[in-house]
Amino acid sequence: MTKKSVKEKKKGAEGKDLPAPKRRVLERVPDLYVYAGLVFVFLFSLYLRVYRPMPRVFVGDAVLFDGNDPWYHMMLAKSTVLNFQRPWFDPLTFFPEGTAIHFGPFMSWGIAVLSYITGLGNPSMHTVEVVGAVFPAILGALLVFPVYFLGRELGGRAAGLIAAVMIAVLPGQLLSRSVIGFTDHHVAEVLFSATAILFFILAVRSGSGKLTFATLRGRDLAEVKRPLLYAILAGLFLGLYIDSWAAGHVFVGFILAFVAIQSTVDHLRGRNVDHLAIVTAIAFLIALILVLPFVRVQNGFSPVYYSLFQPVILIMGILFVLFLSFVSTELGKRRMERRYFPLVIIGSIAVVFVVLAVAVPQFTGTLMSGLKIFQPYTGGAATISEASTILERYGVQRNFPGLISILSPMWLTLLALPLLLRRYLRDEGRSGDMLILVWTVMMLSLTLAQNRFAYYYAVNVAFLTGYLGSVLLEKTRFSEVECAIVRMARGSSKEELDRNRLLMNAGAVVIVAALFVYPAMFGAVQGVSIGSFQSERHVNPIGSDWYDSLVWLRENTPYPGMDLYAIYERPPAGERFAYPDSAYGTISWWDYGHWIETIGHRLPNSNPFQQGIGNRETERPGSSPFFLAQTEAEAEAVLAALDVDMSPYSNARYVVTDVEMAMGKFHAMAAWSNIYPGEFQFSYWQDGQPITIYRTPYFRSMVARLHFFDGTEAEVQEGWTVAFRSDGAGGISVEPQKRSRDYQELLDSVDESLQRGYAAAEVVSQSPIMTSVPLEALSHYRLVYESQSSVTTSGQKYVKIFEHVPGATISGEASPGTEAVISVPITTNRGRSFVYKQSTVADSDGEFSLVVPYSTEGPEDWSTNFETGPAGPYTLQVGAVRYDVRVPEGAVIVGSSIEI
Repeated sequence: MTKKSVKEKKKGAEGKDLPAPKRRVLERVPDLYVYAGLVFVFLFSLYLRVYRPMPRVFVGDAVLFDGNDPWYHMMLAKSTVLNFQRPWFDPLTFFPEGTAIHFGPFMSWGIAVLSYITGLGNPSMHTVEVVGAVFPAILGALLVFPVYFLGRELGGRAAGLIAAVMIAVLPGQLLSRSVIGFTDHHVAEVLFSATAILFFILAVRSGSGKLTFATLRGRDLAEVKRPLLYAILAGLFLGLYIDSWAAGHVFVGFILAFVAIQSTVDHLRGRNVDHLAIVTAIAFLIALILVLPFVRVQNGFSPVYYSLFQPVILIMGILFVLFLSFVSTELGKRRMERRYFPLVIIGSIAVVFVVLAVAVPQFTGTLMSGLKIFQPYTGGAATISEASTILERYGVQRNFPGLISILSPMWLTLLALPLLLRRYLRDEGRSGDMLILVWTVMMLSLTLAQNRFAYYYAVNVAFLTGYLGSVLLEKTRFSEVECAIVRMARGSSKEELDRNRLLMNAGAVVIVAALFVYPAMFGAVQGVSIGSFQSERHVNPIGSDWYDSLVWLRENTPYPGMDLYAIYERPPAGERFAYPDSAYGTISWWDYGHWIETIGHRLPNSNPFQQGIGNRETERPGSSPFFLAQTEAEAEAVLAALDVDMSPYSNARYVVTDVEMAMGKFHAMAAWSNIYPGEFQFSYWQDGQPITIYRTPYFRSMVARLHFFDGTEAEVQEGWTVAFRSDGAGGISVEPQKRSRDYQELLDSVDESLQRGYAAAEVVSQSPIMTSVPLEALSHYRLVYESQSSVTTSGQKYVKIFEHVPGATISGEASPGTEAVISVPITTNRGRSFVYKQSTVADSDGEFSLVVPYSTEGPEDWSTNFETGPAGPYTLQVGAVRYDVRVPEGAVIVGSSIEI
C-alpha cells in the first residue's frame, strides 16, 4: 500500500466519523392561535347568516320564515313543544287524503329542546319562532369546525383554515339554506354528514394496524380506545344525520363503497382489514340505535319515510363489513391467492342480491329505485328549480362563483382528485383519501343531476380548495416563512426573514383569495350580485301580500273543526282519515300549500310535498287540471272527483290565486299535466325583440279567468289574427294579419288566412290581461278578498281569494231566444270596482236560469266574513224588461232558487 493511498484512506475515515449536521426543527404557530382564528371565522359566518339578513326575517312582532318548508318545520316544532311528541301524520294537508310526515324529527326536537331552555321551561310560541329562525344559521356557522378538521386531515392546518373560510363564505344553495329564517333540515344534513365522515376517517386512520378482533378479545383497549371513540362519534353523527333526513342512508352507501374498496386494497397488500369492519360495525350500530325510535313499520320499505328500510340497510351494512373481514381472514389462513378476495366479494353480493330479490322484492325494488336520485328529473318535476341540473341557468356560478365561469371552484377543485389518488397509491397510510375520493365523486354526480345537492357538495369544494391551497403553499415553502416569523416573534436576533420567499407566499395567498374567496363573497351573475357578503339577498321571506291574505283567511273564514297543532293518528292501511263534517279544502298551486296550512290554518288540497297536483292528461284530480280547466263544468268535475263522497264545495271551498300562477308558474301547471306549455302561450322574435303570444286556451283556463278577469263575463279586449307558415329552415314563421276587438272579424280573418295558403291561423293576444276571446262568467266562484299590491295598470292585485259556492239560481220566463243579462257592481276590500255580469238566452220553452255567486245582503255570522261584494241589488235585464234582484247569503251558500 502506498503512502498516498494510506493518507487518502485516513482522510476518508475522519470524514465518516464526523457527526451529521442537525436538521433545523421548524417552529409552528401554536394551535391556540389557529383555533382563535377558527373561532373568528365562525363568528364571521354567523355575521353573514344572522346579522345581515335579520331585518328581513324579524319584522315587528312577526317572524317571517324563508321559503315554504320552513313554515311546515315550525308547525312541527310548535306541535312538539305543545304536545311533548312529534306528529307523524297530518290530515290537514293534501285534503281530503292527509299524509304521513316524512320530515326527520331532529329539527322538531332540536328547536323544542332549545326553546324550553331559552324559555326557562315555559316557552311562548314567539320564543319557539325566534329559536327556530336562528337555529339553522347556528348549524350553518358550526360547519366551519368539521370542515377545518377535514381540510387539516388532507393538507395540514393551512388547508384546514382555507377550507373553513370557504365553507363560511360560499354562496348559493348552502348559504340560502343556512341563513336565519330558513328552518329546514338541509343544513343539519350537511353538518352531521360531514362530521360523521370526519370521525370515520379519524377512526380508520387511528385504528389501522392496531384495531383487530384479536385486540378486542384480549381486552387490551388502551391502544385502541381512540379509534373506538371516533367510531362511536361517527355513529352518533350518522344517526343524527339520518334522523334529519330519512333518505340519509345514501351516506351509508358511500361508506360501504369505501370499505369494500379499501378492504380489497388492504387485502391485496397483505394488511389486516379488521379495523375497517370494527369501525364501520360500531358506527352503524350506534346509528341504528338512534334511528330505531322513529321507524314506522306501516311505511314498509319506503326510502322517503322512516320505515324498515333504514334499519335493514344499517344491519345489512354491519353484516357486509363483518363478512369482508371474515373472508379476508379465512383466505389468509388458507394461504389462498389474494386476488380471490374481490372475486368472492363480488360473487357474494350478486348471490345475496338475487336471494333478496326473490325473498324480499319490496326491499330490493326500493334499493334500485333509490339510484334514480342520480338522474335529472323530467316532466312536471323538472319545473322544480332545485331539482334541475346545476349546468342550467348559471347554476355553477351561482353556487361556486369564479372570476370567470371556467375558473369556478367546482371545476378547479377537480384538480385535487388526481393528486389525492396519486398520494393514496403511494402512501399505504392514506386510506382516508379514498373515502374523500368516493364521497366527492358521489356528491359531484348528485350535484350534476340536481342542483339542490350543491349544499352538500359545498363541503367537498371547501376542503378540496383547502388542499389545493396547501399544495401551493408547500411549493412556496410556507412552513419556513412561518417558522421564521415565529422565531422573530419570540425575540430571536439571529433569525432573518427571506423577503423573496415572503413575497412568494404572500402572492400564493393572494392567488387563493382571488380565485376562491373573493368571487364567493362578491361574485355576480349577469350583473346581479350573488356573493355571500350580501347574504340578505339570499333570504326571501314570504311577502306581505301572501302573509296578509292568509291571516285574513284564518280570521275570516269558518273554522274547519281541526286544530293545526293537535296530534292525529294515522288511519289503518286501506282506510281513509275520518274528517269532521265542518272540514273543507283550499285549493291553490302546490307551492303555497304549507303557507295555507301553517299561516292560514286551513286545509290545502296540494302542497310542496308535490301531493295533490293531479294530471289533466290522465284525469287525476288536483290543482293542475283544475287551474288548466277550459270550462267551469270541467273545473267542477275536477273538484268533485277529489272525494266523491263529499260535496265539491267542501272538497275545495276556497281558491287562492296569485299573479305568479297566472304568468310565471303557468308553464309548470301545464308540465305537471304533460301538456306542452306552447299550447297556451309561446314567444317568437320580431324585429330583434321577443314577442309573447297568449292563445285561446290560456284565456279560457280557470287561473286566468279567476285572477285577471274576476270570474266575470268578458268581451274581446285585444285580438290579433296571426298566421303561420314554414320558414324553409325547419322552423315556423309567425305573421300578424289583423287587429280588432270584433271577434267575428277576427274569425273571418282566420278563414281568409287559411284560404291564402297559410298552414294555420288563430286569434291571439299579446297581453295576459286583455282577452282575445269572449269569456263566459263563472257561476260558482266569488271574489272575497284581494291583497294590497297592484300588478296591472287596471289595478288587479297580487293575491286573490275566491269562495267556491253553489250559488243562487235566478230563473224566469221570456219569449224563446230572448237574452237575459244579470249584472251587479262589485267593490273589493281594497276599493277596486268591477262589474260582475252573466248572460244567457231563454230556451225553446221560454225558460232561462242564471246561477250567481254573490249575495247582496252581506255576510252572515256562520259564513265568510267578507267585505268584497255588491253595494246594491243585481240588475236583471230580460229583453226590454228590467228587474232588481236581491240575493241573501243563505241562497248562495245553500244553492236556493229565486224565481222572477
